[in-house]
Amino acid sequence: MKAVVALVCCLFATSIPSVPRSVPAQEQREEFSAVAQMPAIAGNAMVGPGATANITIYIDRYSSDEEARMMAAKFAKGGHKSLRSALEKAALKGRIEVQGRNGYYELKLIRSKSTQKGREIFAIGERPIRFLDAYYSGVSQLDEFGVVRLDLTNNKGVEGGSGTMMHAAKIKSLDADTLLPDNHGTDPVRLTSVQKTTP
Repeated sequence: MKAVVALVCCLFATSIPSVPRSVPAQEQREEFSAVAQMPAIAGNAMVGPGATANITIYIDRYSSDEEARMMAAKFAKGGHKSLRSALEKAALKGRIEVQGRNGYYELKLIRSKSTQKGREIFAIGERPIRFLDAYYSGVSQLDEFGVVRLDLTNNKGVEGGSGTMMHAAKIKSLDADTLLPDNHGTDPVRLTSVQKTTP
C-alpha cells in the first residue's frame, strides 16, 4: 500500500508544471546610457555653457518597499537631516559615471514604477552631484541632494526616453513611489537619448 501511495505522489508531482521564479525587482541589474545636456549658463573658464556629456547610469538593485517607506518616514519626521542620515547608512544601489571623468556619483535610494507608456525611475544621492559643480555657482547647502529622474517608454520591449539630473535639489515631499524635488528655479541637466543597454 505504501508503495502505491508513493507512486501516486510521484506521478502527481511530475504532472505539475514548473513555475520559473521571477527575480525580485530590487535585485535586477540595469544600465542606461544618456546624453547630458548641460545647463545653458556660464560655467568656469574651462566649461562652456550648453555643453554635452555622455553618461551611464548603473542600477545594481532597486530599493525595497520597506526601505523606501522607511526613508519616507524619516523625511516626514525629521526633514533633510534624517533623510541624509538614512541615506548615509544605506547600501549603494547604483551610480552615475561621466565619460572621460574619473570617479562616480553614488545613488542610495532608487525606485521604479509603471506608467501608461512604460515606467518612471527616480534616484537620490546623499550629497549634491560634485561633477556638476563647474556648471553651477554658489556653495552647496546641507539640505540639498542629487536627484535623477527617468521617463521611459517601452516600445516592443525596448526601453528609452528622457530625464533630468538635478545637481543640488531640495526635497519637497517623498513617499515610497513618489519624489517631489525643488531645484530652486535653476535649470536641471536634461537627459536625452536615454536608452536601456542591458537585456
